Amino acid sequence: EYSFQCYFRQRWYDERLNFRIRNISEITLNNLFLYHIWKPNTYFINGRKSYQHNITVPNLFVRIREDGRVYLSRRVTIRASCPMKLSMYPMDKPTCPLIIGSYGYTTKDVLYVWKYGNDKSVDRYDDLSMAQFDLVGIHCRNVTRNTTMGEEYSMLEVFIHFERHLGFFILQTYLPCSMITCLSFVSFWIHRDAAPGRVFLGVMTILATAGIGMNAREGFPRISYPTCLDLYLNVCVAFEMFAMIEYALVNYFTKALPKDIKEEDDDENQALIFPENPSILPPGLIEQDPERIDMFNNSLRYNERRNCKWFSLCLICLSGNMTYRSSLTQKADAEKGNSISRIDVLSRCLFPSMFLAFNCIYWFWYLYLGKTHRYMIA
Repeated sequence: EYSFQCYFRQRWYDERLNFRIRNISEITLNNLFLYHIWKPNTYFINGRKSYQHNITVPNLFVRIREDGRVYLSRRVTIRASCPMKLSMYPMDKPTCPLIIGSYGYTTKDVLYVWKYGNDKSVDRYDDLSMAQFDLVGIHCRNVTRNTTMGEEYSMLEVFIHFERHLGFFILQTYLPCSMITCLSFVSFWIHRDAAPGRVFLGVMTILATAGIGMNAREGFPRISYPTCLDLYLNVCVAFEMFAMIEYALVNYFTKALPKDIKEEDDDENQALIFPENPSILPPGLIEQDPERIDMFNNSLRYNERRNCKWFSLCLICLSGNMTYRSSLTQKADAEKGNSISRIDVLSRCLFPSMFLAFNCIYWFWYLYLGKTHRYMIA
């Protein structure tokens, strides 16, 4: 529904009220005189709660001309129903009707017409402004309607065209949702081992978008069909949910590290200390004194009981042991299991590109191609 304040003026002709008084062509009377003359019983057919202003006195007057013409002016506030389809909300341009007719007189008694035609009979203030709408036009017409009893009534219709302000929704809904959705894409740059951080970021973005959507629909009629604002909010939530699903896929396809890294390190040290190829020992030592070989082996076993890493590295420099090289290769492959995921790399480009494409299509359609569907006349 909608409401407005106006000066409602009517003119009709009643030959019983003509008079002949010298030098007087018009008489102005108060509201009490209305109870004693005929009136067309005009009312607002789609009105909800309309009233006449009575502070400090009843805001109306009656003028009667000498030929019987009656002029009645009232200052009233009209609240009327405004059926409209909100599928284009908040980019809609609603048109609200006001239907005027007689409560009891048919076309045999009263015919309603606009005095100054359909285009100039309803006027407005030039400085009229509203917080959520712009008044873009007013259209009037005369109609006749038949009732179920077969009676024909004369009516006047006024169509008031509004255009909803979009700036409020851009600042309070569209821009925050877009920024939150883009924030969810930051998770693609977070290391996949940081599961708490990525999950927390995904959940918080979804909850934030849902909260903005609930705030945007506060006080909104509970309709059974989606609006274009609902479409945008749901798509933002979908992008954020798919970002969460993307991390689940990354986590599922992550290469698992070997279970016993320490055992492999022990095998590596063992291979270095007791090489399969005895040629790693200095040749002169083997030829000169076998007892020194035993002392050398005892020294290696002593180092094994401590930490043989330093001595193993010295030996590998001398021998170039293939077992050691193989163990290093396996260890490097295992460490690659926690490198950057290819799915994350692909998502860094795919998700922002798809969201940008959606925004281009969305705004182009609703702001330009959807203009023909934006006038909803009841």
